[in-house]
Amino acid sequence: MSTSLPELTHAAVVGAGASGRGVARSLAAVGIEVTVLERSPEAADRALQSLKEGMERDLGRWGITTSERDAILSRLSWTTDPAGVAGNPAIFEAIQEDPKEKRILLRSLHEHADPDAIFLLGTSTLSVSALAESLPLERRSRVVGLHFQHPVTRVDLVELVRGRDTGAEAEEMARELSRRLGKEVMEVAEYPGYVTTRLTLVIINEAAHAVMEGVATRDAVDRAMKLRLGATHGPLALADEMGLDSVYRSLNSLWHELGLTQFRPAPLLRRMVNDGWLGEKSGRGFYRYDDAGRRLHEDEDLREPSIDRYFRS
Repeated sequence: MSTSLPELTHAAVVGAGASGRGVARSLAAVGIEVTVLERSPEAADRALQSLKEGMERDLGRWGITTSERDAILSRLSWTTDPAGVAGNPAIFEAIQEDPKEKRILLRSLHEHADPDAIFLLGTSTLSVSALAESLPLERRSRVVGLHFQHPVTRVDLVELVRGRDTGAEAEEMARELSRRLGKEVMEVAEYPGYVTTRLTLVIINEAAHAVMEGVATRDAVDRAMKLRLGATHGPLALADEMGLDSVYRSLNSLWHELGLTQFRPAPLLRRMVNDGWLGEKSGRGFYRYDDAGRRLHEDEDLREPSIDRYFRS
């Protein structure tokens, strides 16, 4: 590993959804002071509460200790002021997968960030080069894609994406940070969906089709894929964790970018999103959840492979 860059001591994370919280927690866990930027005090409060609840679940599984939890929380500060990113040499972008919103954010960050700050974009489907075009030429060399896998704290893989103008220093910082977080770095070409997103979304979409078409129940589909792939989550449970609205947006983006039918969102996903069934964060998706995000098992006896019956549960 190169030692030309000084060790990072502080960073900013913009957006505290599932991915942003995971990145912030991972950075704080290795001793980095983190400023988390959210849209509103209410959103920040909800994100902090979700973060604490997730850590409490990890405490129950002996995944972390109370001292580790307290140390992580002590290294996190929260703000709604974009000026809060000033002074941070690394700024992680982790907002929703919307190109317009990301471009607006990048322009705002450019106004407040230090001139030599590096922007690490968390996009999973969008072009790093196209997003960087919203910035002045002198900033574009300091933009790099760094796509963490969900859940960030448990998956030891990150996709590194060089944009057209990404410079060597930005790439080196991204690599060093990823390795410091214990992640294996996979460099991928700048192409819609990269590797992991393309494969994951296809499996989730096909799983939704299987349930919708009555091939098997939700529980059977998830169980089959867990046994087949040796995964901790079935695709439908994973979709609930990711957020069905996020899954739907990403599928739609790839469908329009690539024109491949496997990315056309299953009607079931569209219906669930339109009905506000977004997964863990809304309390209901393919499964039901309590306020702490724990899955409820009250409807496990649902066996009839009928979509009408599923929506009556």
